[in-house]
Amino acid sequence: MLNNIKKTIAYARRNGVSDAIVATAERLRDRRNDNYTYVPPTEEELTKQLKWYRALLNDPAKSKMLPFISILVPCYNTDKHFLKDMIDSVKNQTYGKWELILAEAPVTKTNESGKQVKIYPLTDWIKKCSVGDGRIRYLKLKDNAGISENTNGALDIARGDYIALLDHDDLLTRDALCEMAIAAIKNYPKLIYSNEDKCDYEGKNFFQCHKKPSFNPDMFLSNNYICHFTMLRSDVIFGCRFRSEYDGAQDYDLFLRAIGDTMWSKDSKKQVVHIPKVLYHWRMHDNSTSVNPASKSYAYEAGRRALRDFMNSQGINAEVEHLKHVGFYRVVYKSDPFVERKDLGVIGGKIVDARGTLVGGNYKENGNIRYEGLPKGFSGGYQHLAVLQQEADAVDVRCMKIRPELYGLYQAVFGMNYVDTTSEGTTVIAAQGLGNEREIKEKCIEFGKRVRRLGYHIMWDPELSTKI
Repeated sequence: MLNNIKKTIAYARRNGVSDAIVATAERLRDRRNDNYTYVPPTEEELTKQLKWYRALLNDPAKSKMLPFISILVPCYNTDKHFLKDMIDSVKNQTYGKWELILAEAPVTKTNESGKQVKIYPLTDWIKKCSVGDGRIRYLKLKDNAGISENTNGALDIARGDYIALLDHDDLLTRDALCEMAIAAIKNYPKLIYSNEDKCDYEGKNFFQCHKKPSFNPDMFLSNNYICHFTMLRSDVIFGCRFRSEYDGAQDYDLFLRAIGDTMWSKDSKKQVVHIPKVLYHWRMHDNSTSVNPASKSYAYEAGRRALRDFMNSQGINAEVEHLKHVGFYRVVYKSDPFVERKDLGVIGGKIVDARGTLVGGNYKENGNIRYEGLPKGFSGGYQHLAVLQQEADAVDVRCMKIRPELYGLYQAVFGMNYVDTTSEGTTVIAAQGLGNEREIKEKCIEFGKRVRRLGYHIMWDPELSTKI
């Protein structure tokens, strides 16, 4: 309760009391509707995974298929019970071809003589937790050089085909590594990520499941929704490494660079693979950003800089702004977006009714409306998806911009010359002769299909809006 009050006060200071009231109303509604229950894999499923792993492991011709996974865990003054829980969650995996690298940074204290000394409080505890398991490796870091350099220290001794990232106080589900290994074998992708949820201090109760989409480039440019659990191919992460100037958002900076050259390519979803299962429990406690995002406010500015610098490195002239919700961003193109991004074919906005309720704009290929019925001022849940720029299957002609190369296709599908309907006063003109709501939607979805068939992306930008 106290943390929720702190969040509300911080939000009001950033965005004003009116917006804070709306955000609180949405949070209360979402909490009432949150009926999530984590369902762990069944014993039958776990047994099946164990048999699969052992069958390949014991077959000399096939055992090489199994990726060796290095799990990096930088540790600093970690709660020992949290650490033990984390280690146990790795030891209990159904997949066994892994190493867990625990890189402990020293705590500096003043001794009785007034001299500064470095202490490693976890050494004995880690040895106790890892008795009998040579896969657990302990590294004493010379200094506490920050999260990026501490993680690089663990990376330097990693031997895996893939490198997985795990926080020192969080938990893996028992099937996590096996699911990751299966995905690695199938496609040998650059990056694999899963769904996640949060757990309480005791690690017993689970809530706020983050069901992530398959890779969505524009959404990823709005927020590091990939987050946990993530595994990268070793050649990719060794080529990028962590950069200390982005501490706090070091993972976001790494992921952007790791997949940057394939982000908008046709095979991006083969190179960036999503496992639609919860494989990671993010523990809530007083020092965790899962409880109090403001506790690491510097991280959100680091994320903004990482995103801005990435866009510039791609030759895209853009600035990055913070949204109302910490850790979420908006890319602002300094010139024509269709000039800045050759992959971009269409930009669309939201369609709202007289009350400001969202009634259209972002369409799935099957005709369903994303975020349909969302009230004015609401953001779309705790992940704020409805206020983020994102790739869409189709957008609405009544709030649409397109690149010149698509003018002919526009005329063929909609039966009229292109009109920029994001400009004020053009909505009625654009809607003439298009038919009823069902017919308009059908034409929009057909246009979207044909645009994507030509290799272009479609971006939905919720800051563009048309009232009907």
